[in-house]
Amino acid sequence: MDSALKVKFDIEKSELDEIENWLKKELLTSKNGFYHNWTLIIKSYSEKRMAILKKEKNVIGYLIWSIGDIYVEIDIFEIKPVFRKKGIGKYFINEISRYFKKNNFLALKLFCEPKESEAFWKKTGFIKFPERGYSESELTFFKPLIIVNKSQTNVDENNKLELWNLEPYKVKDSKPKWVWNIDQSNFIPILHPCNSNWNIRWTKNGKIVKEDKVKYFTNKDNQIEFSQFIYIEKLIE
Repeated sequence: MDSALKVKFDIEKSELDEIENWLKKELLTSKNGFYHNWTLIIKSYSEKRMAILKKEKNVIGYLIWSIGDIYVEIDIFEIKPVFRKKGIGKYFINEISRYFKKNNFLALKLFCEPKESEAFWKKTGFIKFPERGYSESELTFFKPLIIVNKSQTNVDENNKLELWNLEPYKVKDSKPKWVWNIDQSNFIPILHPCNSNWNIRWTKNGKIVKEDKVKYFTNKDNQIEFSQFIYIEKLIE
């Protein structure tokens, strides 16, 4: 990637003015862009929730975000039109991912708008949220910032964690939607979107150790529910 590219988090007012001029021009020429969100952009800038991408002296990209408990939500992300489809957006997101991972966040989350950008987000490692039963766009995506245990179809039936996208009373004989192999000697964290009322079951050495709603499976010694995600870095009987 071009060595002239630089990501900045300490943004000067002149750089913000440059973005405003770019967005005004974009709105006038193509009726696109995010100038209608300028109030939000200004607020994020004042609260230091903004990053920019520069090529030499020029701002060619910007991003604003909100903070969740274990994740960061990208509110707006844009690359200047003339610099798109050159790998620059992917570079910017990768740098942002490293920054937030270093600051101990576990995931990035976003609402994909416009819909045409869905292919870009998938290429940069984002995964579509499952339907969670909330008023949430089907174009909601997330990206783990850590190495995570992935759901599999080929699992150890004696040592596994199962998650249904159903409440316990609806489970009956239905199969879980997601299943993870559990190796207590080499535990890999699990990070996954969830509904707090979904059924979760832990089987250890062929015996069901615990089964309940996600919100009751968690406790003060082993919290697993964090707003929109389950995050499990250990399992305690």
